[in-house]
Amino acid sequence: MKQKVRTGTHRFAGNSPATEVEVAGPASLVGMLTPQESLAPEAGDAPDTAELLVAVGRLGSWVAAREAELVAALHDEVQAAAAALAASRPGSGQVGSGLGFTLSAEELAPLLNISGRAAHRLLGQSLTLVLDLPKTLHCLGWGMISVRQAQLIADEALFVPAEVLPGFEDQVLARGAHLTPPRLKTICHRVREKIHPESVATRKAAAVKDRHVEVSPAQDGMAWLSAYLPAEQACGIEHRLSFTARALQNPSESRTLTQLKADVFSDLLTHHCPPIDSTDNTDPEAGTAGPTGAAGAAGAAGAAGAGDAGATGATGATGASAGGGGLVDLASVKGVQPVVFVTVPVLTLLGGDGPGELDGYGPIDPDTARRLAAHAPGFIRILTHPETGTVLSVGRDRYKVPRSLRTTILVRDKTCRHPGCNQPAPVCDIDHTIPWHQGGTTSYDNLAALCKRHHMLKTEGYWRYEQPEPGTITATSLTGKSYTTLPQPPPF
Repeated sequence: MKQKVRTGTHRFAGNSPATEVEVAGPASLVGMLTPQESLAPEAGDAPDTAELLVAVGRLGSWVAAREAELVAALHDEVQAAAAALAASRPGSGQVGSGLGFTLSAEELAPLLNISGRAAHRLLGQSLTLVLDLPKTLHCLGWGMISVRQAQLIADEALFVPAEVLPGFEDQVLARGAHLTPPRLKTICHRVREKIHPESVATRKAAAVKDRHVEVSPAQDGMAWLSAYLPAEQACGIEHRLSFTARALQNPSESRTLTQLKADVFSDLLTHHCPPIDSTDNTDPEAGTAGPTGAAGAAGAAGAAGAGDAGATGATGATGASAGGGGLVDLASVKGVQPVVFVTVPVLTLLGGDGPGELDGYGPIDPDTARRLAAHAPGFIRILTHPETGTVLSVGRDRYKVPRSLRTTILVRDKTCRHPGCNQPAPVCDIDHTIPWHQGGTTSYDNLAALCKRHHMLKTEGYWRYEQPEPGTITATSLTGKSYTTLPQPPPF
């Protein structure tokens, strides 16, 4: 990146001239920010605290720009190595762009100690800045825009066709470089809508195919549930939750509106009503035909809550949500058969106060662990030794992994054993570290959980794995870097 001073240009709105900090290069910024405790400069000899904060921001922008350039350079190196490997195999052909991107992201994740998802995001943003948004990269390198602004522009650029991308970049930088990220995002949306060659209806039809719901664990026994939906559905859901929650408010209701909305949402999706025969679509209480099953129950509950401020409605029927929770027995709902791994210490089952471990989430309180282990037939009960925490299991020597040995590996590994991958072990393959056809055995010290992506990369020879000790996995990347992961310790 060229170190050319651009006087009079800075990233903050206003007519004041650019300060020394705002036009300084990276080396000068580092000098300003380096503590000099042995010196006692007089007033005016050094930048004040506010200017130093600006210096930190500008230096961070330069670092982000350099990171993007280096990530793009690493991508080129990985592609070259993958192409060389493919060329050495007769009839293997070229490495596709999708696989090439994945290989670069998998190289980045353990290198920077970030998750696979974060590596994909960083790689995508970096390639977009370097290849498609050179002006944005230049502005970032000179601190004229912040790191967050550059990330936002790069993310929005992914949804802009290549033929209009230069115009999009010019208009966004001209109109939004001095704005906060939320306002800049609004500018990006407006510019995109203005210059996009396809109609919004066409684009929405394509975007609807990506709708999904995901769960992210949070602290203290909580979790976030988010949904990517068409805007009218998302707004409709929020409106219904607000309307129903407001209808449930009354002088004797102690819950806040926010809590009521959360409880209505939960009960609409989990509240269990007695099953109605699927051959009979008549609601015996209402006297009219209507939907049955879980969906019908949810609709009826919502209607009751919305129509009568004093009615129990969606949340008052059971009282479960008000206190955070009677447990809904999903196994009693037709068509729902949950299978969840719950690890519970023996002493906890006997009434102790040690936590349980819910696979894919983490520690759960002992009362919940006991209820899950005792009353949910869809749960797999796994007992640990009260002193050592070791899992009680057996193993046999054959190609097909016995169920007991598979369970032992799943409990030991918890997730995919590729460095940085957090795919839950129950959805992974149980892989022979030394392949069966190469003399590997079906044993505790030669098996590990690998998700389908990393299992494929191993099979294709892009990553190599060794297991020097039972449960200790050493993974070697396409460029020759090695990473060792240890099995997660017992949760108790």
